[in-house]
Amino acid sequence: GRVWAEVPLPPCGWTTLAPSPQGGEGRGEGGMLAAQALLTPPSPQGGEGRGEGGTLLEQPSADLAARHGAEFPLTHTGERAQAGEAPAAVLENELLRVEFNALGEIIHILDKESGRDWAAGPCNSFRMYKDVPTSFDAWDIDSQYALTPVQLDEPAEFEPVGSGPLVARLRVRRRLHQSTMVQEISLRRGSRRVDFATTIDWQERHKLLKVNFPVTVYANEAVHEIQFGHVRRPNHASRPFDADRFEVSNHKWSALVEEGRGFAVLNDCKYGLNVSGNSINLTLLKSALAPDMTADLGRHEFTYAFYAWNGPLAESDLLRQAYDLNCPVLTATGAAGERSLFSLDAPNVVIEAVKPAEDGSGDVVLRLYEAMRTATRCTLTTPLEVQRAAQTNMLEEAVAPLACEGGRIALDFRPFEIKTVRLAVAR
Repeated sequence: GRVWAEVPLPPCGWTTLAPSPQGGEGRGEGGMLAAQALLTPPSPQGGEGRGEGGTLLEQPSADLAARHGAEFPLTHTGERAQAGEAPAAVLENELLRVEFNALGEIIHILDKESGRDWAAGPCNSFRMYKDVPTSFDAWDIDSQYALTPVQLDEPAEFEPVGSGPLVARLRVRRRLHQSTMVQEISLRRGSRRVDFATTIDWQERHKLLKVNFPVTVYANEAVHEIQFGHVRRPNHASRPFDADRFEVSNHKWSALVEEGRGFAVLNDCKYGLNVSGNSINLTLLKSALAPDMTADLGRHEFTYAFYAWNGPLAESDLLRQAYDLNCPVLTATGAAGERSLFSLDAPNVVIEAVKPAEDGSGDVVLRLYEAMRTATRCTLTTPLEVQRAAQTNMLEEAVAPLACEGGRIALDFRPFEIKTVRLAVAR
């Protein structure tokens, strides 16, 4: 029933800090979310600002942090997978510490709650391949593409663009073969999701671009979201019909899941991917020459993200994170006051649509579904004055009446069930 919005802050003073000889991690005063880039190897003297040997850390002043209550226990509880490897840049909040190498790849995703490193290898790792399908140049991907990789070894440039009590951002610039890429990577306060807002000037011919996330999650299948639910598909090629699924589709997310933890890659418009073993590989761009030689060239903007959680999938915040990425909060000036028109007490049940009835009666129609493949009883609550309620079919024809007492309607869902509820409200 709550709506969360990122509140813009007024301009404030920024401070530039230098690293200590002991290698301070740039958490800043007052527990700010840290966006840190190591511009050159630090000297024991620790030059300031952007000068030689300096580490740049941007953060609001301590008094602003105090006003927003930004006090975080930013202790690091996990061992680094590769001791002694100095990160080129760092994003950090009270739950995660994300370290980058010189290519802009993530070398560590340190979970401060569990003490584990989620990264089994370089994450946010861009892979390019020659892509010449046997037929249907603009649509097909042949299974042999992985045999023809294209080397991407240009180093990245890092620029911290914001650190404060709400969100830390890091800008990464990098050349990908004949194309250029700019990413704004962000980590919010209290969040386990890292966003990659990406802009690519795509100038390739017959190339395929993917981004890989190999993680320390062990499973023999991956979970892929589809409309009104999810499906599980193998992450191996043991049998011919497994190998045939070398590229599959998803909607808002795909995940590798253990019984008590999981890791998901989310997207806002990229629906093809493959999951190979413990690596989730999202397909980003193609560059076909037929039927239009220039169709894919030029500027592309998209956002993907990863979300890591501890606990069962059904109890995770994955659904909300995926919807938040794809349907960000919109605000508008009005005089309606503060209230939630509809709310549910089960996080695995989603209100997918709220609309007027098609017959022009003025009734309100809600479409809901259960998203985690488990039978669920929940209560739909509304402050509207409901005169009668009914469950309907997809054509909005009444099937069974629903009791509504004090704006509360009890609902019982089967796994993945879709329900349509029609409300006649007082005007």
